[in-house]
Amino acid sequence: MTSFWTWLSIIGLSMTPNLILGPSAAVGVGIAAHYDPSVLLPVVAVAGYIEGLVVAWLAGESTQIGFIGRWVARMRTPRSTALADKWGVWGGLTIGCAVVGQEPILVALRWLGVDMRRIWLPLAFSNAVFAVIYYWVVLFGFDQVAHF
Repeated sequence: MTSFWTWLSIIGLSMTPNLILGPSAAVGVGIAAHYDPSVLLPVVAVAGYIEGLVVAWLAGESTQIGFIGRWVARMRTPRSTALADKWGVWGGLTIGCAVVGQEPILVALRWLGVDMRRIWLPLAFSNAVFAVIYYWVVLFGFDQVAHF
């Protein structure tokens, strides 16, 4: 029964925003429980992917709310859309996720008018890459990374 609760906490933490260290905490729980990385990392990546899809869908739906839709329309300036066009979905979900986490990037992409069909594959790739990065950062130690 302990394993069930451990896996549930790993999945829940993986679905917690990156800015509050959710996926890295999930990896830490998995390492502390001595789970095999070949099982742990796909679980963290898939849970983060599902959370990302939900966030992206909610961000798109939020533009249907009157004042949010009007505010997003005002914020959608030529400069902001040029930035999105320059870096694109792949750049946003790789470089952007490294800087601010996936949730703000997904909201920004959806508010800039990027369709969900263009987000699925880069989001899956991003979650897989960052699950591996989180694993090595946690395994290596946060304090050691600061001195790297």
